[in-house]
Amino acid sequence: MHRLQSFAFASHIETSSAAVSRAVHQRLRNRDFGPLSMSLIPAPVNELETVLPTPSNLTPSGDQYVNYLGLTPKQRFNSLFEGVSVAFLGSMFAYFISFVVGQFLATILGVIFLFWPILSPEFKAYQRNWELVGGRELIDVWMDDEDDGFWSGLDDDKRGLYGAYYVAHVEDVCVVDDVRASADEEYELEDFDGYTMENDELESVTGLPWKLRIRLSDGEGRGMQVHSRLSEDYLDIEPGMNAVGVLLSTNRDFGKLSGMTDFCIFDEVDGSCVAWVGDYPYVDKDAFLRTLRKNGVADSLIAKNVADTEEPQTDELNEYIDVR
Repeated sequence: MHRLQSFAFASHIETSSAAVSRAVHQRLRNRDFGPLSMSLIPAPVNELETVLPTPSNLTPSGDQYVNYLGLTPKQRFNSLFEGVSVAFLGSMFAYFISFVVGQFLATILGVIFLFWPILSPEFKAYQRNWELVGGRELIDVWMDDEDDGFWSGLDDDKRGLYGAYYVAHVEDVCVVDDVRASADEEYELEDFDGYTMENDELESVTGLPWKLRIRLSDGEGRGMQVHSRLSEDYLDIEPGMNAVGVLLSTNRDFGKLSGMTDFCIFDEVDGSCVAWVGDYPYVDKDAFLRTLRKNGVADSLIAKNVADTEEPQTDELNEYIDVR
């Protein structure tokens, strides 16, 4: 659940280049959207760089730091206990090693270990940001060989990461005790009214918290199933709401995914942000919302009203991308 493990589009999903057609590229560049007619919209590099970690900017945001510092008192205690333990043992290690490497290097190590409770969440978030891009540069989907001679002769899947906004609607939302749980083992989200992460009964008994299971679908046959630790912030999510996230792929047609971000869930009526779903806050939330308003995607969500105008095209649960 805590790592992005694998992606594979189901066989019924169309992966032709129509999903990233030139017409969409031109509309995105012109920032002139009507009712949103595409659900996989190419994202320019200049927009992705403002909302995502990049190889040149992996510095954790405040939300990312807090994610590893701990969201509940229990998590913060465990994080502090781990940090203090490392600080104590590290300081002792630095003292004894000073007789071998000298006072100067030992002092530097001692200072690092001493501040480890503060530095640890920063280092962990930095590593998580690096894992999203893996040192690969972000590139524009519509870039052709003639646009930049650098790409000539280089395989498409070795050029870097293409990015696109995945726009969908919430087809179903429920709660499970394990990401491998079948449909028969799902619980209605309404049954968890009053739930808080701090008072998770399942976690207090088994050590593992409840998980949110959300199924996303669009009008082109793509489906995605996402799991995340249940939070009180998710209790207002309902089927029919809109969702927008960023997908990353080494393929121009997005036939295989290399990464994805957390999803912003929008109210289907007024377009307000209801919740952010994901096990890690990759996206700069304020910058992401500003970008969606600027490029017209946010306004188009209200105009389209996906839940009322389109019927989901996938019926089988095993036809979804399973993200754990």
